Amino acid sequence: MIRLRTFVPLLAVVLLTACSLVPAELQRELLPSNTSYKTAEAAYQVLIERHVDKPASNVLLAGALNGATTEVQKEVPNATFPDGPLALTGSTWSDFAKFSDRLDAVLKAVPSADRTLVERAAVDGMAKSLNECHTYYLDPTRAKGFNQPQPPVSGIGVTINKPSTTEPIVVLRVIPGTPADRAGIREGDRIVTVDGADVTNLQTDEVANKVRGAEGTAVTIGVLRGSQSLSFTLARARFSVPLETDSIVDGTSIGRIEVPQLVGAVADEVSNAVRRLNATGANALILDLRSDPGGDLSAAVDIASIFVRQGTLVYQTGRDGSRTPLDVNRRYYINSPKPLVVLVNKNSASGAEIIAAGIRANDAGTVIGTQTAGCVGTGQPRDLPDGGLLLVTITKIQDAKTGAELNGPGRGIVPDQVVDQPTGAAGDPQLDAAVAFLKTKIARSTTLPALREAA
Repeated sequence: MIRLRTFVPLLAVVLLTACSLVPAELQRELLPSNTSYKTAEAAYQVLIERHVDKPASNVLLAGALNGATTEVQKEVPNATFPDGPLALTGSTWSDFAKFSDRLDAVLKAVPSADRTLVERAAVDGMAKSLNECHTYYLDPTRAKGFNQPQPPVSGIGVTINKPSTTEPIVVLRVIPGTPADRAGIREGDRIVTVDGADVTNLQTDEVANKVRGAEGTAVTIGVLRGSQSLSFTLARARFSVPLETDSIVDGTSIGRIEVPQLVGAVADEVSNAVRRLNATGANALILDLRSDPGGDLSAAVDIASIFVRQGTLVYQTGRDGSRTPLDVNRRYYINSPKPLVVLVNKNSASGAEIIAAGIRANDAGTVIGTQTAGCVGTGQPRDLPDGGLLLVTITKIQDAKTGAELNGPGRGIVPDQVVDQPTGAAGDPQLDAAVAFLKTKIARSTTLPALREAA
């Protein structure tokens, strides 16, 4: 131990001396920059070193420059400043230095621009350049509410989700009997303003916090419905969102379980629902995950495990390529196998996608509906020097059977039977398709014993 203590300081001296001998131009190539943009620099370093997709400097810095210049133009609409692409070489810190020089030139040309806001816009642009839903930036004000439990409040009675980093919030479900239901807000409406403030760039939980409030107080919601702009002023009210609802589909012996979100004790509720439907004589099941934005990973695993006795649901893949199986939780399995359909749509995301993928990979059910959101991965928050947070995707999810990537634009779960649900369509074509499929399965299972006897 004594020898080690005397050696370390000597090594430090040698390294410090060596660094002082490196020419300035080479330092610029090899070492972290010495710019004043510490928040952008920290975000850039985290994304370069931690993001699962190993993003290249040219992608990140093009996004950062676009975000910064857009902010300048928003503050000073007629601003003129140096333009054009950066001459990047792929060298991490040399490229950042070139970005820093360009940002200096832009701010020098437009001195009235808010330097802090421009730098934060650069970080936001950097995160958005990766075009995947688990990587995003929260400024200090927005970061304060991240992952904080919400006090009991009232709202308007909708569940919402953000389909991608560039799209506004979408209404996934309108809860019957709530202010939103009575006012005429519909599933598929896109929320663009709350009390007159633009919310198109906010995350799902941030918009939810703006919509919620004290019971009886008014809130005005601006939505886009197709190309039509609508405004609704509603009085907030208390309501409860059921963890699941279950019933027998009219005129059939098919049980249907709807799961709006993977929160709380939802896995236990779904397990109880399966047992309840089995007891009432259901001989097939529909697990309806349409517009379920996900939530707790453990809830996703436990719900899939109700239908899968053993096996891997999906794989989690890290930056280094190492693959970790996400296996079932065997204590949730209910040993009463019967035909199963999982219903999904474009707003089924995250944990809902894991459930659908896991059930299909283990041949426990058939997926029907439209391609899912492709928003499934593991994110990690990182503190930034400005007090904001950068959420970074550190693992991605792969299908356990095919190995296909599930996270990203154009990915997700492609159903075994694709059935569209056009806006304004009469009835429920996807549910009808699931019922028709299961009736065929039930008919086959009841005729097989007779065929065996005849043989």
